[in-house]
Amino acid sequence: MRPSSFFLLILILLAALPAAEVIQPKPLLLQRIMNAADKNKDGKLSVVEYKTLDVQATHHGDDHFAQSDTNKDGFIDSYELAGALSRQTWYAILSEGTEACFSRLDSNKDAKLDLKEFRPISKMGAHTEQHFKSADTNKDGNLDLAEFSGLAEHKIKALEIAPAKKK
Repeated sequence: MRPSSFFLLILILLAALPAAEVIQPKPLLLQRIMNAADKNKDGKLSVVEYKTLDVQATHHGDDHFAQSDTNKDGFIDSYELAGALSRQTWYAILSEGTEACFSRLDSNKDAKLDLKEFRPISKMGAHTEQHFKSADTNKDGNLDLAEFSGLAEHKIKALEIAPAKKK
């Protein structure tokens, strides 16, 4: 089965589930991520390539990789990618759509998110506050849409401009 066929199959299967229960994979987003992270262009991610996507790679990257490599072949392929990314805040935001996600989280409609409003989207657990503070570039204690968008796009943009590492 080709990767594009797989993404279509996943979308069909997930369409039957309530949206609140699962992050809906977006084939073009997943393809963009795979293209950016797969530096050797072999169609799969090694543990080194995967760790470039994992915000918690320093402490949890190997465990996250092992849990995501469901067929245990030592790689994350296009079939496993959405599950592998389900632990990433930036992926959750981009999957929902940055502006739609921001609007949903902004419960008091003041055009900014405080830490309490940010928590439901965060996948960082005990590190949520630290993650929030690092995204708060103007240090006002809130995230505006630009800061929130920056958080969401940072990982993927960095990968898209990073050259492949020499072996």
